[in-house]
Amino acid sequence: MRGTDSVRDQVLTLLLAMVMLVTVVAGAGAVGVISLTEDVDALVDDLRPAAYSNIALRNDLTQAQAGARGWALTRDRQFRQRFRRSETDARVELSRLESLVAEDPQLSPAVARERQAIEAWLAFGGELSTSTQQPDLQRGQRLFDRVVATNDAVSFAVNTAIDERGERARDRGNLVMIVVALISLFGLAATALLCRSLVGRVSRPLREMESAVERLASGDLGARVAEEGPREVRRVATALNTLAEENQSGRELEASVVDQLRSLDRAKDDFVSTVSHELRTPLTSISGYVELFEDGLEEDAPPHQRGMITVIRRNVSRLRSLIEDLLTLSSVESDAFRTSFDLCDLSLLAGDVVHDVAAGAERGDVSVRVSTSTDPVPVHGDPAQLSRAMLNVVSNAVKFSRPGGVVRVEVMAREGSGHFSVRDEGIGIPASELATLGTRFYRASNAVEAEIGGTGLGLRIVQTIADNHGGRFDLESTEGAGTTARLVLPLCEPVAAGNIPSRREITEG
Repeated sequence: MRGTDSVRDQVLTLLLAMVMLVTVVAGAGAVGVISLTEDVDALVDDLRPAAYSNIALRNDLTQAQAGARGWALTRDRQFRQRFRRSETDARVELSRLESLVAEDPQLSPAVARERQAIEAWLAFGGELSTSTQQPDLQRGQRLFDRVVATNDAVSFAVNTAIDERGERARDRGNLVMIVVALISLFGLAATALLCRSLVGRVSRPLREMESAVERLASGDLGARVAEEGPREVRRVATALNTLAEENQSGRELEASVVDQLRSLDRAKDDFVSTVSHELRTPLTSISGYVELFEDGLEEDAPPHQRGMITVIRRNVSRLRSLIEDLLTLSSVESDAFRTSFDLCDLSLLAGDVVHDVAAGAERGDVSVRVSTSTDPVPVHGDPAQLSRAMLNVVSNAVKFSRPGGVVRVEVMAREGSGHFSVRDEGIGIPASELATLGTRFYRASNAVEAEIGGTGLGLRIVQTIADNHGGRFDLESTEGAGTTARLVLPLCEPVAAGNIPSRREITEG
């Protein structure tokens, strides 16, 4: 039904049904209470007081009978006074009894007959109390016996009426309870059906939405839900479908953008690689001619000429380092690199690296101390690239150390990983710049201020090599106190040290 198509309308319908149910139950209960009230009022206001009144009337008549007989036998005035008082009381009680049963069609005739019998006996009693002759006591006894009989008849009729009214009140009470119970059960059943229908219309679409959301989250961009159920649920389904369509369009656009970015990145890498290769030849020529020009200088050549040659040679060296770093970074970032893994020992590679930097460290008055494990530290990887990463780390430590400083190199196997760590006592790195290190061409501000040479690609190369080998590169530093660099790689199964070649053996082979 379109009129109750929303959850709000259905809930209001359900509440209205519950209100109607309560109203019907209350109405049935009220009718039953009214009916019961009538019977109870009859019992309390008329029948039971009538029964008590008839009993009191019987007592008054008995007192009157005793006074009449006493007067007849003894002619004592006290008995006559007693008769008169009892007669008065009996007439008052009889009038009260008549008023109580006046509207009862069954009891009023019995009370009328009782009045006739009482009036006949009271008339005889009145004659007896004034007569000086011997009374006919037998006739008086017969009249009183008739009074007693009618009084018993009224008592029986009143008690019978009380029993009937009580039984009828109980029957009506039971009937009211049954009717109220049936109406309540029917209403509760109808309410339960309405609730079940409402819950079903809401929960089934919501379960479908939940399933669709899970499918969308798992990558099924074509997941949709049927737009059915109450109006609010349909609106949610429509919004979900719209969101899914926009998400699918966004994913497709994102995939297209990513493809374009990858193409641009490949084009950039190709350009950098090409330019780097193309720059090698002119740099080699420049370097050669600089050497020839330097060799051709006279011994008495002006100092400024030799100074210019030194500047040219230093900048050629910087360009050559930059080109080599660019080519290395392009190589380690390419997918082809990952297919050249072999078994190698970090301890042997570290020894070769320390040997390579020893001369430069000695010129800078820096000591390099190495501590390696006596057992092999085997890893799978490209020995040349791992050596390049380790060389970059050790070279940086030497370059940024102060004269007289110490660089400590340590290689060990721990917790399933091979650890290559380098700790120096150099200028350190500002804490605010640690997160930025590893970005291409980025150099720490204190290194720039100290005019320490570098391309800003070394750490990027180390991080890329670590990632390609399934490891990680950590850097801890305190400005002015030194830096600790750590290359961590997954270990292979232990093997004999003699079976793992060093970088020098690989290069010489």
